[in-house]
Amino acid sequence: MRSRFLLISAMSLCLAGSATVLAGPDVHVVGRFNGPMEAPPAPREEHMPPRPGFEWVPGRWDWRGHKYEWTPGRYEKERAGQHWHAGHWDHAANGYVWTEGAWGAGGAEVPPPPPVGGPPPPTNVPPPHEWHLDRPVVSTYWPTKGKVGTRVVIHGKNFPADAQIEWGPTPVMGAKVEPERIVFQVPPGAQSATILIKRDHGHDLVVGNFEVADFDADAEAKAAEARRVAAAQAAWAQSQGELAKNQAARQAALDTQYQQRDADREQRRAERLNEIRQKWQAAFLEDPDTQAELTLHAQRVAELARAKDLAGVSANSKLGVRIDVATQRENDRHDQRMAALKTAFDARGGAH
Repeated sequence: MRSRFLLISAMSLCLAGSATVLAGPDVHVVGRFNGPMEAPPAPREEHMPPRPGFEWVPGRWDWRGHKYEWTPGRYEKERAGQHWHAGHWDHAANGYVWTEGAWGAGGAEVPPPPPVGGPPPPTNVPPPHEWHLDRPVVSTYWPTKGKVGTRVVIHGKNFPADAQIEWGPTPVMGAKVEPERIVFQVPPGAQSATILIKRDHGHDLVVGNFEVADFDADAEAKAAEARRVAAAQAAWAQSQGELAKNQAARQAALDTQYQQRDADREQRRAERLNEIRQKWQAAFLEDPDTQAELTLHAQRVAELARAKDLAGVSANSKLGVRIDVATQRENDRHDQRMAALKTAFDARGGAH
């Protein structure tokens, strides 16, 4: 049970950047809070097979009548260029508050649970690493190109309530700011420009460039996704061909792999740091916004890798392909984000 929960929650942890804080029947904002003081139970296992054209939205614990009640998961029809970002309970100063899930671009989608009757997942899984992000950080924004009036959604974490969206140097009116999502429309008469989030403290946080043009974002998203799926299917077939057919042997190989990772963790960390330092200048890497993005990316890649290990041992090919697609999407997101941060860093003269 623990490993299946890890498989689903590991993916969910990568997706909190698109959720919206909502008040449920018995959950209210700070100041008039009468919601739960204790954490919710662990999510229940739900065994549903993949369904073409649909995404699985996991069940959740809701707070009703001063107690937790389980709401089963459901299938949702796929949306072009978007994926379901799971909701979650957050510990506030005076209790627990539910952060609602939402459709959004970028990030990794939540895969459906393993099919009924499939092989049980492995049980010898190391505990996940704890990650901390306290400053505002942008994860993704979509679309990056479109007409005047296009709805743009920015996903991230820790957005302050008084954040102001700027289109180049011009403030954007009517932006809806939430802790993990900002929604606005491309303003009338806008030309291609850089989107910024203005903060009371520190320099403006760059979101990225937006090209004003006649553009079908959904069609481009479908084409990009098709390329990722084809590459993921080929990579998965190759990786599975190199593994033992027997699940026990797969589990033993995974155990050995985890032991090796523990033994050479410091070496791998040093190699990764050296690789990053060779690609980016030291001053840029020391910038707090860069540090936040590197932390976010490391968290997502680590959780996806753990989920893929479990899918590989269970020989769950459909889930494994979806995880590979999600990993490609995350790497693309990270490359684009680092490029945007570097451009903004250079424009400030290399200042923090």
